Parts: sequence; structure tokens; C-alpha cells
Amino acid sequence: MHTEGTGEQVSDFLDRIRHNLFAGAVDKTALFYAGQAISYPQMGEQVARFMQALQQKDLQAGAVVAVCLPKSAEHVYAVVACALLGIIWLPVDMDAPPARRMYLLDNSEVDVVIAQAHIAGRQCIVLDELPAAPLMPVPECRYRLDRSAAYYLYTSGSTGVPKCVVLNNQATANVLEHTIDRWQVRQEDVLMAVTPFHHDMSVFDVFAAMAQGATLVVPTIMQVKDACAWAELVAKHKITVWVSVPAIVDMLCSVAQTEQLQSLRLVAQGGDYIKPALIEYLRQQLPQARLFSLGGPTETTIWSIWHEITAQDVDVIPYGQALPHNRYYILDEALQPCALGEIGQMYMSGVNLSNGYLLDGQMLTNDFVPLDCAGGKVALRMSDLGYVREDGNIIFAGRTQGYLKIKGVRISAAEVEAVLAKSGGLADSVVVGCTHPVTAMQELVAVYRLPAGMEDMDILALKERLLFSLPKSHIPTRWLAVEEIPLTRNVKIDRKLVQQMAQEQLYPSAPQAETTSVQEQTLAADIVAIFRDFHSQSAASTENITGHTEILAMGMRLKQLMQVAGQIKEQFDIKLEAPLLLRCKTIQDVVRQVQQKMRH
Repeated sequence: MHTEGTGEQVSDFLDRIRHNLFAGAVDKTALFYAGQAISYPQMGEQVARFMQALQQKDLQAGAVVAVCLPKSAEHVYAVVACALLGIIWLPVDMDAPPARRMYLLDNSEVDVVIAQAHIAGRQCIVLDELPAAPLMPVPECRYRLDRSAAYYLYTSGSTGVPKCVVLNNQATANVLEHTIDRWQVRQEDVLMAVTPFHHDMSVFDVFAAMAQGATLVVPTIMQVKDACAWAELVAKHKITVWVSVPAIVDMLCSVAQTEQLQSLRLVAQGGDYIKPALIEYLRQQLPQARLFSLGGPTETTIWSIWHEITAQDVDVIPYGQALPHNRYYILDEALQPCALGEIGQMYMSGVNLSNGYLLDGQMLTNDFVPLDCAGGKVALRMSDLGYVREDGNIIFAGRTQGYLKIKGVRISAAEVEAVLAKSGGLADSVVVGCTHPVTAMQELVAVYRLPAGMEDMDILALKERLLFSLPKSHIPTRWLAVEEIPLTRNVKIDRKLVQQMAQEQLYPSAPQAETTSVQEQTLAADIVAIFRDFHSQSAASTENITGHTEILAMGMRLKQLMQVAGQIKEQFDIKLEAPLLLRCKTIQDVVRQVQQKMRH
């Protein structure tokens, strides 16, 4: 595949990592994990153990290894070991349903799995069976800083199954080199690995920290979804650089005390819409910190467009401009450049382009197209829409139909709809994204039609069934039953009208003067709906449950209350501790607690 040249030789980040781990170049803490401070020499020994175990499997450069481990220090060791040996590594989301995980392993044609326990039918490296100490000398590094496959990441696909994106070291090096330089990442920096390791932004956390001899803080399984724990880690370890999706930053800011965050010198957010109100909050609480917007799909490697947010960015946060050695295009339906300010579809060409998609052992280049307006260069056709502003910055303007971003996760509506169609019980279903009026965050909504003669659907049971095939991020949080799914004149689903209908019916609007009260009513209705989902089957019918219903009268136990708390956390990014919930007499008391936390 032809891409734009780099214009210069990119820096060898893997060589720097090898030097830092094995040559004694850095003698300081490499990782903080589970109360342990792991030095660079100690990490070097651990990485060498994994390298030795991989070589004992007679794996050659280009083999594929799946890392089936939770977020941990061992996960970092495994990934770095694979990268240094030139082995293609695949980080697997351990929270995904088993069937989905098996599909990832099969489609990737995995040779070996690194796991905590043996997996039937798979050649495995089990943590407890690793060599006690690495053989000397350290196994030879065999990585290549070129466009050969280096690692696989999966993203939601329009065909109904996840898409395997094939990434390379040259593209990764370009991102690391220019980001490290612009952000001035140094040995003294401390980074936080808050992003899941199967998400592309985590590649920067691990490899930038190790290449620069900096320190990486890895949350434990218990801390990984706990915003209060993140704030404590920032304060304890004096974290200086934070990179995550906006929803994670929002959660951090909602619970952290201002003094806990003062070590942060740079906060970068990408992968989703950045609320101007969040930027204003960061400006007030962290006036010394640099703020960045990041963007670009997985197919363009970690991030391919960025913008340093300034005081002039008040109402709109720009998508930004392409990283060096890349170029963004805004094109109309005829693949011609749009005029200044005219909305069109985004395309990207350059060194950051991935190799394509892997499907059943074959490399596909769907969505990678040559552009006449770019002299025949290959570009990725993105689902993002945007326009070029007078200052040259690209402004994000939505997405083409079929792709959604929910809390930083790219979700193909077709993938969710395909599973819904197989689950049984629904005649038709359409998945759209709606904006919650209280949180201003996107929610995944399923609009569905029941078969003739069927009056109701047990949505809670349906959601439980969906968890066998879809990750939790892909399960709709709101459901709307309709008599008919609106169609266009061409007898296709009118997704725009479906989205509008869902937004209006699920989130009632009102004149500006009444906005606050309507938002509160919407929030109360949402929380009542959550209680209805989890109430005891022996209680009164769900129609009788209102905000004034006493929780004890519903027959709910602590386990169900914690399920309610979990759903509130997922839907509103608000954490309610068990003691607080137990003090609530009615559902309205819970609503007041959520409102109070939102205000603070």
C-alpha cells in the first residue's frame, strides 16, 4: 500500500526500550503496580523471562501471540517482550464475552496465548509456569521498524463482527516521536495507564513511558474502574501526563479534590466529543496544565490529528490538524475537496495508516482508497464528518450513519443490530446514539418493534442474553418500543428520523427557562427505570414503582442495590457507595444523591 513518506527517519523507540531495560541505562522505578515499585532492572528481568518463554515455543518473528491477561504488570511485560522479539501481539479484552474472545483468537490465527491458566485447544504460556529467572544473555531482539505487521487491535465492524486492524511499528514510531517531542516527555514524568490495554491509546502509555525511561502507574483490577482510586493514584505518585477518552477525564474531575490533581502538567483527551465545560473546569483547577485534543480512528494508529487547546477554544474544541507526515482531507460525495467551512467526509493519508484489516487470514483494505485529488495516494475513508475552519483547524461535525462513539468506544450499529436479530424476540431493531440532557453524554439506544401478538419484552433478560455475544459497552442502556420503524422513500431505515424520535420520546425537551426542572424530571425517570429493571420479582408490578416508592418495600437486597449502583455508574458516571445507598429510604432519595454528586 502506497503512503506518504516520513520525510525523515523515525526514532527507534524499541531500541530505546531495549537499552533502558537491559543495558542499565536507567535505574529508577519503571512501574508502580499493586503497591509495588518495580525498577527498570527488575522489569528487564521480567520481560526477559517472557522473551525466553516465547522462544522456548519456537516462535519466529511474525508469529501471533494473544495476551489474555487482566490489566497488570504482567500484561506490560508480555506486550513489551512480544514487541522486542518481532512477534505480533494481540491484547484481548478479558471483559468481553467468551464467544467474542474465541472469535478474536480464531480470526487472528493465534499461535500462542499468554494467560493465567491453560485454555483448552490452545498452546499457552501460563504465568505460573514461566522460567524462574531468564537465561543469560538476554534473548536477541528481532523487531523491525518498518510496515510489517506488529500488533493487532479490534474495533467494531459494520459487517456485524469485530474488525481486526493490523498496525505497524513505523506508524507507531511516528506518533511516539512527535508526541514525545511536542509534549516534552522526559524521565521525570509519570504516566497513568488508565486506558484499557486493548484500546489504541494505551499503546502510547506503555511504549512512550518505557522509551523515555519515565514511570508508568498501572491500576489494579479493583482500581481500573474506580475514579476515586484514580484520583488517589494521581496524588500519591505525582502523575504528570494523563491521556484518556473524555468520559474518563470527566469521571476523574467529578470525584477528585483539586489538590489531588496538581501534579498534572498535561491532560490529553481523544476518541470522543470533548465538552467545553470540562475544558473550562480544567482551566480553572489546573491553570498550569497544557490541554490537548486528540483524534483519529484505530486505522490511523493511536492518534493522527491533534490540537493544543487554548483560551480561544471556548464554544468549540477543534479536532485539530494532522500529525507530521500525515494529511487529512475533507471531501464531498464526488471525492473532491470541500470549500472552507463546508461539511464533508474525512479521509487521511500518510505514514500513520495501518496495513488494513485481517479476516480469516486474508489482508483486506476495505475503506482504504486511492484519491485522485491527492495524486493517487491511498487514504482511509473515515466515518467522521467535519469541515476546515479559516485558521486551518478541522472541526468535527458528526459521523456517517452506522457508526457511534459511546464513552470513547467506537460502536458499529450493524454489529449490535446483528446480535439483536439473532437473540430472538424482536421483529426489528435499530441502534442509535442519543444525548442525555443531564450528563450531556451519548447513550446507546435500541429502538425496536415487537412481533405481532406480543405485548411486552423482558428487556433485562434480553440484556443478559446479549452479554454472551457483546461486550458491556455495546449493550444499549435505553430501549424504546415503537409500532413501526420509519423508512425512507427508498424503503431503507430512516436512521436520522429514528434517532430524532428516540431523542424526543426518551428525553423530553422544554423551553430554556424550564431546562433545569425538565432535566431533573428526566434524571428521576431514568433512575426509576433502573430500579424497575432490578426490582424483586415478588414485588408489585413495575408500573406501580415511582420516585416515592420505598426501597425496602420493593423487596430489594444489597446485591440488587449494588447492581442498581453499577447501572447508575455506567449511565451517569456517578459512583454511589453501599452505605450511602442503604441510607436512602425512597428512590427519590437516590435521585437527590445523584443530583448532588453531579453538582460537585
